[in-house]
Amino acid sequence: MQAIGIFGGTFDPIHYGHITLAGIFMDTFKLEGVRLIPTGLPPHRPPPPVSPLQRADWVRLAIAGRPGLSLDEREVRRNGYCYTFDTLQELQQELPDHLLVWLIGADSLANLPQWHRWQALLDLGHLVVACRPGSDLDALPPPIARELQKRLVIASPDGLSHGKISVLPAPLLSVSSTELRQRLARGEDVSALTPVAAAITASGLYLGTSASGLYKD
Repeated sequence: MQAIGIFGGTFDPIHYGHITLAGIFMDTFKLEGVRLIPTGLPPHRPPPPVSPLQRADWVRLAIAGRPGLSLDEREVRRNGYCYTFDTLQELQQELPDHLLVWLIGADSLANLPQWHRWQALLDLGHLVVACRPGSDLDALPPPIARELQKRLVIASPDGLSHGKISVLPAPLLSVSSTELRQRLARGEDVSALTPVAAAITASGLYLGTSASGLYKD
């Protein structure tokens, strides 16, 4: 069975950390490719101040020419809330011969019981948890800690299977979209943080706003 990576997020906006992570994810599990799926209307957080289609356009521009990475716009074009369960089910119907290997951050793992049909979600593919520097998987809520202990396998192509969980064994760049938004709001140069700095800056969408304080990611 072929394996394809699913990397969802607000990408508000996309930065080098996202792209580096997608590459590490793809290489670690020898994935056929990684689909980046910008969130449309997230059910568990305030909606991003920048439109879904604008964030998707920046993702498209950021990954252009990067082998194996592709943009999937299904969530930004979906009406209503976007649930990961629905997205993975839809993808599995489209790709019946593929194993879906989906990536989330350690902070999202801790909040997984708040997600729509979270226990059934764990059986839809192979979950990979990316840990930022300083993340502590020993402090997970009991329901998630039990699932992790039961499902955990070593991060490798040979360990991929439905219903399993792996931890990506690579340090991530410390850059975050929160920091990027804060710098953009102050009018600072962000060319070292994102490959689409010129396009984001030219849009003026973050300049002088309080968008950086809406949420952290």
